[in-house]
Amino acid sequence: MSRLSRLALLPAPSLLALMLGCFSPVIQAEPPATQQQRLVFDLPAGSLERSLTAIARQSGLSIIFDPTLVRGQQAAALRGSFSIEQAIQQLLQGRNLQLRHTDSGALSIEPISDNSGNMELSSMLVDDQHREDARGPAYGLVATRSATATKTDTALRETPQAISIITREEMQTRRQDSLANTLQYTAGVVTQPNGYSRVADDYRLRGFDIGPRTGGVLRDGLKLQSTQFEGGQEPYGLERVEVLKGASSVLYGQLAPGGLVNTVSKRPTDEELHEINFEYGNFQRRQVSTDHGGRLDDQGRFTYRLTALWRDSETQYTSIDDDKRFIAPALTWNIDDDTRLTLMASYQETRTTLTPPMHYNITKYSNTPGRKVPYDLFAGEPSFDDYSGDMGTLGYLFEHQLDEGLKLRHALRYFESETDYDYISLSSSRVTGPNLSNLSRSYNSREDRATGWASDTNLQWNFDSGRWEHTLLAGLDYYYKTYDSHRFSGNAPSFDLANPSYGNLPTVNTNIDRGSDLHSRQAGFYLQEQAKFDQRWVFVLGLRQDWARSYTNNYRDKTRTSKSDQELSGRIGMVYLADNGLSPYISYSQSFLPTDGIDSSGKSFEPTEGEQYEIGLRYQPPGYNLMLSAAVYRLTQENVVSSIPGSDYDEQTGKERSKGLELELKAGLTPDLNLSVAYSYTDAHIIKDNDPVLEGSRIEGIPYHSASLWLDYRLTQFGLPGLKVGAGARYNGTTKTSASITDRNIPAYTLVDALISYDINSHWQLSAKVQNLANKRYLYCANSCRYGDERTAISSLSYRW
Repeated sequence: MSRLSRLALLPAPSLLALMLGCFSPVIQAEPPATQQQRLVFDLPAGSLERSLTAIARQSGLSIIFDPTLVRGQQAAALRGSFSIEQAIQQLLQGRNLQLRHTDSGALSIEPISDNSGNMELSSMLVDDQHREDARGPAYGLVATRSATATKTDTALRETPQAISIITREEMQTRRQDSLANTLQYTAGVVTQPNGYSRVADDYRLRGFDIGPRTGGVLRDGLKLQSTQFEGGQEPYGLERVEVLKGASSVLYGQLAPGGLVNTVSKRPTDEELHEINFEYGNFQRRQVSTDHGGRLDDQGRFTYRLTALWRDSETQYTSIDDDKRFIAPALTWNIDDDTRLTLMASYQETRTTLTPPMHYNITKYSNTPGRKVPYDLFAGEPSFDDYSGDMGTLGYLFEHQLDEGLKLRHALRYFESETDYDYISLSSSRVTGPNLSNLSRSYNSREDRATGWASDTNLQWNFDSGRWEHTLLAGLDYYYKTYDSHRFSGNAPSFDLANPSYGNLPTVNTNIDRGSDLHSRQAGFYLQEQAKFDQRWVFVLGLRQDWARSYTNNYRDKTRTSKSDQELSGRIGMVYLADNGLSPYISYSQSFLPTDGIDSSGKSFEPTEGEQYEIGLRYQPPGYNLMLSAAVYRLTQENVVSSIPGSDYDEQTGKERSKGLELELKAGLTPDLNLSVAYSYTDAHIIKDNDPVLEGSRIEGIPYHSASLWLDYRLTQFGLPGLKVGAGARYNGTTKTSASITDRNIPAYTLVDALISYDINSHWQLSAKVQNLANKRYLYCANSCRYGDERTAISSLSYRW
């Protein structure tokens, strides 16, 4: 049976109807606030337009005004209990503007000098649905729209696939300093599965690897990195982070079946924006970051954004630094009302060191005889271990509205990275010597250079046909990457755990280069239909054809290998939109990922194929700032490469399966109280392998159960509207390490985080955060083992104007 023919195996609509009968609303939506009802507001100083937006969102009332009346005007902070009318009047004080009531019951802002009543307003309705941009700010904890799952601006309620979104406000609240940390409270995601690292960000999603080496990390919808050693993305330069879960090749081509992480860059803004942040923390951490945006001309044809960061820091290991330099300029040219061009660039430097990977048997958690590597010991060589990575991007985003329902989008980006790094590995699975303390080691010395060109061009057509609304999308994307790696390795002097000392450095043998030079091309053509019937039923159908070619020059034996693949991928999904905010959905999707290497007959491997069945439910009650998501799934990948015991060859006979449940809730329970909850059950196993020992074993590093809870509260009711406190907990259940190890269990652990912030006035803010508050010690193992992050404490002072 072909992969596409499996689309016909989806359950009939009667199954969806049965699902609808099983669910009933948990919360009855309340009507919007009345104009005289008093609400508690806590709005920072900023643009008048944004403050009016926040009032409309919180109250649920419509506010109508001509955008030119408030453009460029700033508003003071608004904190306290007011009626909606009082809150607006407070913002309008000292301006040539007045508040009026329209015949429809909405509120209107008009010039005081206009007494004729004949002024024609360019009406602007301010509320959540109209203000949020799927490729821009979400203005709160709860995002309601996304472009990652469909490449169109689509409400999450109408998306038949699980997706988690971390907004700028959530990132700002928790102040995470790496993209991996940003995703720690996301259901289904395991961050840094190989343990403590400042070199790069790595992820597993729904049990499968989706790190940069799989193509699963994107920026602004385009492929970005080629390997996991090119440095992580800086979260301070991002507007939002979106995690699309499960097989997703229909719009993005080569991907692992677990899904993808798409980051959205900060972009130029019409509103004046200026901030500078100073941070100081333990391990001698010092950081300065700054963000600026606004108009370059009175008409607003040119807007800009400039984001930058400088960090100089040590870490829990005295031999490892965590230094970074980052800058990202952007410029938007509004050519006319229908055409916009945005130029975007970024550059970052990362200076740090890898933590030596360990075998489980030499960690503190193993029961094998002999000394173990202590938590705070760096078992490498400070004078040898080093990582230096530079990464830069340059590109543009172009949009043109051809007519009322037809839009053209085109994006192009160039990526380049250079990394030099030397590191020691603890190669032995046991200690030797009279005191059982002698640890054998190996060295690795690498020089990598990667480049990439990514482009995506699509045409979107929106039209109505009777009771149907259609959004058709047709596009062509292209990705070309090179990865030139020179690798040298060998044995390093051993290390005595009983009397640790440094200075016995390895001698790098450059005679044998184990590296290679890879050139890879991928082109794909995709079609997608989003059809809505009677404002109730949403159908999403997608189809894609990919062509992939690559060749590799191996430096060690001077050989050249090449391969080409073609693949057809599909997706089908259906959603029902209920009036009470419930949106049950069902979907089927596919993925593929080309696999390097040859089998014993010299035949190139076929792509690894993935497919996912998913049933889910979203709940977004009208009038509430809340999004509840639930999903059950079955995800399988086939054509997995597995080694032949006793042979130097591999065969493509492996099969892995993951099935599970994910729950996620994000809610602004009150204007002062935010809540985020996530839970995952992940059953990820190896189903088929040439090694019978591996068959039936759990995939390394993936817990059955993981959960997180975050709560932050502003003490307005206690007369302290400027004070906010927050706390969170992250639970990671028991995991397994390699099936060849007898003592396979890695203990579960829970980490606690906390923060406190205080708005001194409308410009100044003080804050402090602590991660791993109890200084819990724990272990990660996936392929290799490393100890986890110890307690970190960071204080910050911010100034905004």
